[in-house]
Amino acid sequence: MAEKTQNPYISKNADGRLIVTPEGETLLAKAVTDTKGPVYAFTNKVSPLFAAAAMARLSRRGSDLREIYLDEFAAVGEDGAEGLIDRVVTGYGDDSVQQLITVAAVVEGASNLLTKKIERSRLASYLEQSTRYIYYDEKDEKGAYKYFTPANLPGELGTHYRGSLDKIFTLYSEIVRGVTEHVQKKNPAPPIKNEGTANADRTELIAWRGATRAQACDAARPLLPVATKSTVGIVASSQALEAMVRRLLAEPLEEAQSTGRLLLRESRKVIGAFLKRADLPERGLAWVLYMRETKDKMKQLVKKYLPGESEDFTQQVRLVDHSIKDELDLVPDMLFEVSELSEAELRKAVAAMPLEQKEQIFAAYMGERMNRRHKPGRAIEKLHYEWEILADYGTFRDLQRHRIVDAWEWQNLTVKYGYDVPELIIEAGFEKQFRETFAESEKLWKEMIAAGLEEEAQYATLLGHKLRYRFVMNAREAFHLLELRTSPQGHPGYRKICQEMHRQLSEVHPRLGAAMKFVNQNGDPALTRLDAERATQLKLKLLEEKE
Repeated sequence: MAEKTQNPYISKNADGRLIVTPEGETLLAKAVTDTKGPVYAFTNKVSPLFAAAAMARLSRRGSDLREIYLDEFAAVGEDGAEGLIDRVVTGYGDDSVQQLITVAAVVEGASNLLTKKIERSRLASYLEQSTRYIYYDEKDEKGAYKYFTPANLPGELGTHYRGSLDKIFTLYSEIVRGVTEHVQKKNPAPPIKNEGTANADRTELIAWRGATRAQACDAARPLLPVATKSTVGIVASSQALEAMVRRLLAEPLEEAQSTGRLLLRESRKVIGAFLKRADLPERGLAWVLYMRETKDKMKQLVKKYLPGESEDFTQQVRLVDHSIKDELDLVPDMLFEVSELSEAELRKAVAAMPLEQKEQIFAAYMGERMNRRHKPGRAIEKLHYEWEILADYGTFRDLQRHRIVDAWEWQNLTVKYGYDVPELIIEAGFEKQFRETFAESEKLWKEMIAAGLEEEAQYATLLGHKLRYRFVMNAREAFHLLELRTSPQGHPGYRKICQEMHRQLSEVHPRLGAAMKFVNQNGDPALTRLDAERATQLKLKLLEEKE
């Protein structure tokens, strides 16, 4: 057996304690932000794989992590880290180790149907091209509009599909450009300050252009097909990424399955040792098969026992249920952290209190909120609200970004629930073209359904077609979601939904509703994004002045 090479970075003294050598001190100064203090971070000089591998050893060794890094990884190279991760993750199934490293992946050309399937996992971070600030009528290098075409469309249907999507995008282009012109005429451009001088200030003009474009894009967004391509940026731990890959592989759509395979292939090039179980027959693939079989059986039972179509599609927002009927029942929970009593003792004490004392405690727990980021404590997370929404897919895409919720589920996209025509479209004189676009979409959807392509038919729907979805959120998340999504710069569609959610919540829990003081119940301003665009331009200007 070959003798182990001497590690130049660390040695052992007579009693077996590790001693960092001068060479080790020099290396550590580059590897971590503080070589002696109790809090430090690995620098970008260290491979994330090395850092994760060193952290993985924490539960088995009592040394300072910096010593572990020098002892086991600094001198052996990446192969040593790969070997350790392989033993811990694959050999011992230590899932917590998979949380120690992240991968930044990108999916280009994903349909707007696929993006929501990718973003279903709550334990990852995403960034996606916005439909609010970009004109989607630009063509690619081949002169084609940017939409996804399923590979399994038969010849003639494939021709009809592409013809319909081309027509829809042409109508979208006419409408979004026309509405932009209308908005800009209705809200004239502000003058340039100090025009013609070296100190000319175009900040207000740039903000105006951004706001008017956003207003037009908001109104025209319902016309975009769900097949419209987008780019999604993903930052996820290897554990979250593996779960995402499994879910995509279990989906019936080929686009989802192929993306899952590609995500796994490309991520393995970066963090391969963390992802070895993802498609093992007895692990990842067994889970995929389980999910597919379970969903197929559920679909069969739906067809066997339930009516084929819904007749309940008139109410946009419905508070289905709430877990605590009287909001003052939260008072014992509010007192728990700052007292020394058990929950039973707290409930007994609070039950004997007069109403005014309970209300005093409730109000104190809500606190003096100065902005929407000041949220009450976690005791109110005990209270949950179940919501069912029937609204357009575009606004669903916005609200689905809130993942601190339970039971986020949505049904297949369909044309059956109709759509709404924005007032701005009518005002600008484009209602006829707007309805023509939806008629073209519905014709194609029916053709695809008739061909037995129930899943693929979703690509033919538009972002304005209504979708039924539901979720359960706790009261603390309600503060965040409802106050954020009713702000003036928000999209009019989801502002309306969240305003109605707040109204219904306030009916059952008026004290909590009143505490949500930053919910904006006002109507939409003339230019919803103007203040936000002004703030952006001001920040950019201040940064330029610092340079």
